[in-house]
Order: sequence, then C-alpha cells, then structure tokens
Amino acid sequence: MDTKLKSTILSRIKASTIEHKKFEEIVNKFIKKLKRSAKKNAFKCNFFVGGSFGKNTYIKGQFDVDLFCRFDLDYEDSKLSPYLEKILIDAKLKYKVQKGSRDYFSVIFGPKDFKIIFEVIPNRNIKKTSQALNTTDLSPFHVLFLKKKLEKNPHLADEIRLTKQFFKSKKLYGAESYINGFSGHSIDILIAHFGSLNNLIHDAKTWEERKFIDINSSYKNTIEIEKAMGHDKLSSLVIVDPIIKTRNASRALSQEKYSEFLFIANTIGELSLSDFEIEVFDEKKILGDSKEIAVENNLDLILYKFKVKLSGESEDIAGSKMLKLFTKTKKYFTSLDFNIFDDEFFIDFQKGVCLFVFFIEKANLPKLKKVYGPKVFMRDAIYSFLKTRSSFFIEDGKVCIYEKRTIQNISEVYKIPLEDFKKMLIKDISFIKSLRYIKR
Repeated sequence: MDTKLKSTILSRIKASTIEHKKFEEIVNKFIKKLKRSAKKNAFKCNFFVGGSFGKNTYIKGQFDVDLFCRFDLDYEDSKLSPYLEKILIDAKLKYKVQKGSRDYFSVIFGPKDFKIIFEVIPNRNIKKTSQALNTTDLSPFHVLFLKKKLEKNPHLADEIRLTKQFFKSKKLYGAESYINGFSGHSIDILIAHFGSLNNLIHDAKTWEERKFIDINSSYKNTIEIEKAMGHDKLSSLVIVDPIIKTRNASRALSQEKYSEFLFIANTIGELSLSDFEIEVFDEKKILGDSKEIAVENNLDLILYKFKVKLSGESEDIAGSKMLKLFTKTKKYFTSLDFNIFDDEFFIDFQKGVCLFVFFIEKANLPKLKKVYGPKVFMRDAIYSFLKTRSSFFIEDGKVCIYEKRTIQNISEVYKIPLEDFKKMLIKDISFIKSLRYIKR
C-alpha cells in the first residue's frame, strides 16, 4: 500500500487529536463518577479501560467503550454483577442490563453532541491468568499485551485500524456468533506478528486448509499445538493466544469466513480505496437486486423483513437468535420438499432491520409424496410403520408408501405468523417488533 493511499484512509478512519482528547475527557469524567460511587459504598475495586479505545486502535465514529470494574479477589464471584449495579444506581446513571456469563451493563453517557455507549463489565482484579474464573477476567491482559507491542512499534496502531477497516469492508470482521469473522483480538495478534496489512495479505497467499500462528513460539510444532488445545478448540486458522497458550484466539472464525479471506488474498491486486469502503445497509437495493435475480432465473422470491429493537439484550445474543431462526425457516421449507436455490441473511441493529431472503425453485409439488420407511429386515419397525397403512411397496431394500401432500405450493405456507416464529425458536424474541412479507 503506498503512503498516499494509507494517509487518505487514515484521515477518514482515525480520530483527530482534538476528537480523541474530547473522547478521553468524557471517559475520564464517567470513570470519576463511578469511582465516587464505589468509594461511597466502600467497594474495593478499580476501573480499567479496555477494548479498542483502551488500546487506542479504535476507528473514528466508534463511540463505544469497554470499561472493566475490577473487584478485589476476596469478593464472591456471584456478587460482582449486583455490586456493580449498586455502583451505577448510586451514581444515578441510567443503564440496561445485558445478559452474559456475568451480567454487565450498558450506559449512554456524555454531552448531546458526543454520546458514548459504555459497556461496564464486572471482573476480578487478577494478577495472573491462572486466577481467572471467567473469560472477561482476561480482557485487560489483551490490552496490556498490545500496549507492550505498541511501545516498541507505535505504527502498529494505524496498521490495526487499516486492517479492521479492510476486514469490515470485506464483511469478515466480528467474532459475534451471527458473524463468525475475525475478532479484534485476533487482528491485534496478526498485525503484531506480521507488522502490516500488506504483509498479512502477502503471507495469506501461502496459507492452506489450516494455518497455525504462534507469535510467542510457545510450541515446537503444530502437533504440540493440536495436542495442547484439543480438537474442539481448533479452527481453520489457529492463533495461539499469547495470553493463555492453550486458547485459540480465532476459535470463533468460521471455515466460510476463513475461505473468503483466502480467496480475497489470492485474487486481490494492489490495494485501492475501494478495498476500505464499507457498503451501507440499503434495504431497497437488497430488495431490488433480489427481485432481479428471481425474475432472471425464474425463481420464487420469499423475503421476510423483521423490525427489531433491542432492550436488555446484546447484539451478539439477538443476532445469534435471528440467525437460528433463519436456519429453522430454511429447514421448514426443505421439510416440505421445496428446493431452496439460494438464501441470504442481513441484519443491521443500527437501523433495526433483519432480512431473510430465500430464492426457491418454482414448482407445484405432486399430490403424492414418496416416504421411505424401515429396511426390509427390521420386523418391529415395519410393523409400526405399516400399522395404519394398507398399501406399500419395496424400493432399495426399504418398505415405502405414498402419502398425500397437504402443501403443494410455496404460496400456501410462506406467510408464517410472527407467533409461529416465536414457537419455532422456543426462546424470547420479544425484540422483534413487526414482520412484513414480500413474495415475487
């Protein structure tokens, strides 16, 4: 990447000195407010700024801060969230409870023109990683790890910004369960290891089905890594966490996202401005493009538009529920023998919209459906299968029957009521406020 391009991109994604100072002032004011409340309640704790703001690798316009309330080790783990809530109440702050392995709290704080979303997270003030009772206890160590790297190579901060922006542009960024992309921590490690986005892309051209990265050389070889982590912790990209060497820092990365990154790395030429431009969620464009695809390829288009509004639930949990609902909807259609040619899932919590898009092969299904039963030597199963049926036939060594279909066309079933969606997931999805159907 040439210097001019890098400078242009950074001017767009890096906060100015004035903006950063204002950001810092608000964060410090918020922490002082919490400290006063903690002191009033005689809680033994301190506050640690984490996340990308704590590392100073955040992207301009990102107004959220992870703030860890680190309680002394003599407090019971189960009491940490209630104690932190008490601090927030006495500080007279409005908050939302977010469910997690330990409940944490979202607080919006700051002047009208500079509102910041604080995720205030309870954890233990551990001095070594072996004392951790929860993964959030380790988060401050991630910040300290990167800060040490930045002391030696300050330019890494801007390279991390560039890499985050690049991955966001390619829809590869985010460890949330509904994204399964590259986490901020994994990007920190990759850039600390390779030194720049250019170097990362160049090296990725040599990666194969599985890539191991061990920045601290904690193991002699990949066999040792596999043994230490166990099969369940492995992924297509295995990054040995420099904080705890038995953890895979990129465990959340799906094979699909890894494959997409390798494809990009192997086909991209010189980086250009367009490689860092993030596509804005455009509902009208999605609908227009989907209709065009359906018409051109003689497909039925089924689109569900959910209006969502979060209250007391994190984007990660809500997004995960919507993705599960999307998967169950696909299974419902295929269980009725409709052939899904392609499908797409879109979600944008800022705009409060989630879209399910299904392209279904046009067909009026036959009135009769062939049902394969047990194998011919499974006497008890055959008896049960034919108990209420008089006619049958043998095919491929199995007892088979014909059944009448109740559904022959997708038009009969695509308008799934919102209440049925709720039953389908068997989980609270009260954050869904409305549902609209579109068929083409």
